[in-house]
Amino acid sequence: MRQTPSAVSEACDVGAFQLKVTARGALIRSFAGSTLMYWAVVLSGDPTPLRFSMLAVPTIGLIVWAILRVRATRNLPSSADDLAHWRAVRKFYWLDVGLEWALIGAAVSALARFGRFDLIPQALGVIIGLHYLPLGKIFRSHEYYWTGGVMVVAALGSLLISRGQIRNVVGCASVGLILWATCLGILYSSSSPFAARNKSNER
Repeated sequence: MRQTPSAVSEACDVGAFQLKVTARGALIRSFAGSTLMYWAVVLSGDPTPLRFSMLAVPTIGLIVWAILRVRATRNLPSSADDLAHWRAVRKFYWLDVGLEWALIGAAVSALARFGRFDLIPQALGVIIGLHYLPLGKIFRSHEYYWTGGVMVVAALGSLLISRGQIRNVVGCASVGLILWATCLGILYSSSSPFAARNKSNER
C-alpha cells in the first residue's frame, strides 16, 4: 500500500516533541551531574588538578553531545496533540521546577544555619529525585520515575555511612553518576530513531 505525502509527514511528526524534551532533559542532566561530580572531588579533601582533569573528559563529552542533540531537534515539527499536551501541563512543569529550587534553597539555608553541612548532599539528592517523579506523569515517561526513585534511594542510602568525607563524596557522586548515566542513556537511545527519521525525510 502506497503512503500519501501527508501520511508520511504525519508519521515523521510522531515523537518529535518527545525528542525535544529528552534532548533538553539530557542537557540539564549533563550540567547537574557534572556539578555534583565536581563537588564530590572538592568534598573528598584532595581536589587535585588530575582529578578535575579526569572529570573534564566525560563532562565536556556529555555537555557537547547534549547541546548537539538540542540543536538537531529544535526545529522538528511537533504534532498538534503534543502541543496541546504541553499547553495543558506546562504550568505544572514550571511549578515543579520552581518548587525544586525553593526547597533546595530552603534546605541548604536551614542546614547551614544549624551547621549540618554534611547533610547537604543527601538533601540535594532527595529533592532532585522527588522533582523527577511528577515529570513522569507530565511527560508520560516511566524513565523519570526510575531516575527519581533510584536517586532518592541512593541519597538516603549514603546516610548509612559514618559521618565524614566518604559519606559526603558518596552522597554527591551517587546522584551525579545517576544523572550522568541517564543522560548517556537518553543521548544514545535517541540518536538511532533520529537518524532513521532524517533518512526518511531525505528520501
